[in-house]
Amino acid sequence: MKLLNIFLIAVTVLMLALTGSFSFFVYNLVYVSQIEPEPVPLTTRIYDSQDQLMAIRYLENRLEIPLEEIPDKVIQATLAIEDRHFYQHLGFDLSGLGRALVNNLKQKRFSQGGSTITQQLAKNIYLTNDRTLVRKIKEAAYTVHLEHYYKKDEILERYLNTIYYGHSAYGIEAAARTYFNKSASELSLAEAALLAGIPKGPLYYSPLINPSAAVNRQTSVLQAMVSEGYITESEKQAALEEVLVFRQPEPEEQPSYFVEYIINVELAKLFNGDITDIYRRGLEIYTTLDLNIQQAAEQTISSIPRQRIDHQGCRQPQGALVAIDPSNGYIKAMVGGRDFSETQLNRVFSRRSPGSAFKPIVYATALEQGQTAATTYSCQPISLPEPSSGAPYEPSDYGGGFHHRELTIREAIAVSCNIVAIKTFLDTGPENTVEMAARLGINSPLGSYYSLPLGTAEISLLELTAAFAPFCNGGIRVEPLAIRKVIDSKGSVLLENSPRRTRVLDEKVAFLITDMLTGVLAEGGTASNAGLILNRPAAGKSGTSQAGINAHMIGYTPDLLAGLYIGDDFEQPLGTTGGQLAAPLWAEFMESALKDTPSREFPIPQGVIRETICAHSGLLQSPGCKGPGREEFFIEGTAPTEQCNYLTCPHCLPDYWWPWLPGQLHR
Repeated sequence: MKLLNIFLIAVTVLMLALTGSFSFFVYNLVYVSQIEPEPVPLTTRIYDSQDQLMAIRYLENRLEIPLEEIPDKVIQATLAIEDRHFYQHLGFDLSGLGRALVNNLKQKRFSQGGSTITQQLAKNIYLTNDRTLVRKIKEAAYTVHLEHYYKKDEILERYLNTIYYGHSAYGIEAAARTYFNKSASELSLAEAALLAGIPKGPLYYSPLINPSAAVNRQTSVLQAMVSEGYITESEKQAALEEVLVFRQPEPEEQPSYFVEYIINVELAKLFNGDITDIYRRGLEIYTTLDLNIQQAAEQTISSIPRQRIDHQGCRQPQGALVAIDPSNGYIKAMVGGRDFSETQLNRVFSRRSPGSAFKPIVYATALEQGQTAATTYSCQPISLPEPSSGAPYEPSDYGGGFHHRELTIREAIAVSCNIVAIKTFLDTGPENTVEMAARLGINSPLGSYYSLPLGTAEISLLELTAAFAPFCNGGIRVEPLAIRKVIDSKGSVLLENSPRRTRVLDEKVAFLITDMLTGVLAEGGTASNAGLILNRPAAGKSGTSQAGINAHMIGYTPDLLAGLYIGDDFEQPLGTTGGQLAAPLWAEFMESALKDTPSREFPIPQGVIRETICAHSGLLQSPGCKGPGREEFFIEGTAPTEQCNYLTCPHCLPDYWWPWLPGQLHR
């Protein structure tokens, strides 16, 4: 009896729910003719760090044309991929709904809806993108309304004039002009198929942003057209072989790489991937960009010497630059290439081998473990067995040579000695360097192979640049931020970011790394030409990847951190190094960006002391040493206590010994 009561209660609740849903459906169906028009899309405005307007985004890129002017190939491509039973069903495709339900059950999530063209049109002109039962019921009511009051051709015409194709293009005519600079009536089969595939994911299937995904989707559309009998297999193959020529966007004055980044990445997160809301809701977006620093960055990238024009008409080598305020992580400038109208690839996020620009992370690990800037290693040929194959790994310094003497860590980083970097890496434990990189904010996969300290792993410019922030920020890691605040048209705050700071390094270790990196820009350092340009205290590290394909310079002052990348998109050698090519351009950028900022020294934290050491041995300089000495910084308790002598320093030998030394190499 108890089970029967429970059953009856459950049936009653279910019937009430169904009755309520049906009543709500009928209510919406009765009053559907009284629907208010969709609000006029509002312009979204984007501001710089000083709240000055720097860009706008909007939706009204729409050119309506009658169905008779839309070629059959466009209509057929759309029907084949979106709604092959469009002319047979009454607004709902039960077979499509069934397939979507099966796929959703398999994936254990509701990712497919089986929507018909009529349902999509109802949603586009009457509803929001909310995934609720109420919205689904309304969508069904509006779908019935459209099917009842409009002919199929009218529904299709309105659909093709309102659907979103990406890059602010609404409707097939605007899409044809946006992507191919032609009318929809002039589209080829290949072009029509590519455009028909975009509405499913305007960002993901954009041929300008994700060409491989767009081509894969185009192939699916053409195959669907074959299956529906619209085209033959040979016509499909001919379309796949057609080389598509896309219209290049008009040059823009605004910082396009940065604007596209905040829309397609940062704001896409806020709106769950649906960036169309960004273009219609009249948002006020307050960013971190400094237009003066941005202008200096754009000038720097445009001044990269050109070597060639590639097969796509782009100047090579390309470059990228990102500048960050190390105190709060605010991105002050971002340039992803020479010219946004020429190439939209944002190389700030492309993963490249940074070369020796990775070495400061190795030495930060060593300092944390108790080594000092005066710790010495011998730069001599070494042979290491590869863990997997046992084959010998025999590294050398740039150009294939060796120093054939002891080098302090300070000197090794200044001259970018590979042998000392590898020995330090092995002495301190490869896994500890990998852990240090992760702590500093590098999320790219690294591995722990012998060549890691030479920067052979691929890391994005933004990751590597941000990883230097703790060095100039007293050991505090800051997350890069591009947006300060987002407000909607009603004044509601949708997003508000504040600096995200985390201590990841002792401030004394951070200072020692910074002080060592000042030597890279000093006389004898690999980036000494940058030091001649920049008239203020600065630290940094240049890097050149194997085969000279990529050149990097990552550096900072107390007020600004910047990373510069130069490289050929098709991996053609640059014929030079990061120190020779990237470093002086980086210095020119920093000088321009900081022209109105007073010069500051890097502060020395408590617990750091100075001692005079022997430059050759790294030990305290003895009274009898005739060699050069230098002032060195140490964390209290780590300074050497032993003085140099004739066993550790040839400059301590009596004068009458020198004629007997081979070549007097060390005098």
